[in-house]
Amino acid sequence: MKTSTRFHERHPAMTAVLGATALTWLFRRVRTRLFPVILPEPTGPYDVGRIAFDWVDARREEPYARRGHRRRELSAWLWYPAELRPGTKPGPYLPAGWRLTSLFWQFQASRVRAHAVPGAPVARPRARYPVLVFSPAGFPPLYYSSLFEELASHGYIVAAVSHTYEALPLSAFADGRLRLFRPASVGGALKVSRASHEEDVRTRADVARVKAEDLRSLVDELERLDAGSGVLAGRMDLTRLGAFGHSLGGNAAVELCASDERCRAVANLDGGVWSEAGQQGVPKPVLELFAEHPEYVRPCDESVKQKAFASVEYCAENRELTVDTWQRLYARARPGYSVQIRGAGHASFTDSGLLPLRRGSLARRALGTIDGRRMWRVLSDYLRAFFDRHLQDAPAPLLEGASPSHPEGLLGPPESLFSPAPGFLTSH
Repeated sequence: MKTSTRFHERHPAMTAVLGATALTWLFRRVRTRLFPVILPEPTGPYDVGRIAFDWVDARREEPYARRGHRRRELSAWLWYPAELRPGTKPGPYLPAGWRLTSLFWQFQASRVRAHAVPGAPVARPRARYPVLVFSPAGFPPLYYSSLFEELASHGYIVAAVSHTYEALPLSAFADGRLRLFRPASVGGALKVSRASHEEDVRTRADVARVKAEDLRSLVDELERLDAGSGVLAGRMDLTRLGAFGHSLGGNAAVELCASDERCRAVANLDGGVWSEAGQQGVPKPVLELFAEHPEYVRPCDESVKQKAFASVEYCAENRELTVDTWQRLYARARPGYSVQIRGAGHASFTDSGLLPLRRGSLARRALGTIDGRRMWRVLSDYLRAFFDRHLQDAPAPLLEGASPSHPEGLLGPPESLFSPAPGFLTSH
């Protein structure tokens, strides 16, 4: 009787692949258990809860639909002061469909530990808590979790909208549906543009207006939730509403606060302001927080060589409009604050500096030199000082000038923070 040939002898290549896959899976399981990446512990007096919800804005058509007439569908994540029951555990950093985004940004999501507990009851010491609405840009809202957990631990309800079709590489609804990224949702902001500067300004202003309307829709929805019967019913103080956003989301927050009386104060995290609000200013408290942006200081021909811009002319136009707009917002605010964080890159305002990013990650390339935990501390403190002062009438000495405890913060008008070097247009 013949002895049958074993599988691994008949298929050595397949056996090797299966073996390598099993070893990779085992390695990741062991690394996840033994070497988790824990986000900074929130420092406030409250524990943190987290919920998500979807809704349809029946007044608006979907601006990025490829066919038919559809209403704008949106999703949001909320972080809030919570009262934890015994035995409750934090939820995953990236729940359900959002975990797929970690493949694009190149890190192992299961290693990352956040602190918020899904669906926890709202903390009782205060009847209502001030509300902050947030607009991200390109990154999913969950990629700002460390900042939102810190703000929530100090008594804020933070509601971050997920702009459908904008997150890379996909957006996920709370009910599990997925929507793939569409380039029109970011107005070409992810690449060096070959269009005219005037055309790019129009395109990005259009995107900012869509995002601002998403924020306005979120505030409307929060009013309905507050009047309802859910976890946060009757617990949101929407008379103390602030807005903030990152990158194009910062423009959205500024646009919302310029046109909606419900918004009392706004913070722009490193965002160019392309829409009308940038030209007119906002007569309310405004905080602008910036990365270093060497492309606005060094000669334009060097920026073109570094592939920040397509031409010297585009560089000059972009620098003039961007810095002039930041200066106008600062000058016309009541009052205005402007802070550059030394060592910060554009992605430093997200969780990216805290995540176990692989070497080739796009987010890693957009980080500056500042340590991720230090950036979290500095960013959190400036935002808290600003919103504490203008939503809760609390003292905020950090906003008054240079601080020995925060040497990374350089305060001053944007036109002086980004004063170009001699020979700005060319280095010759």
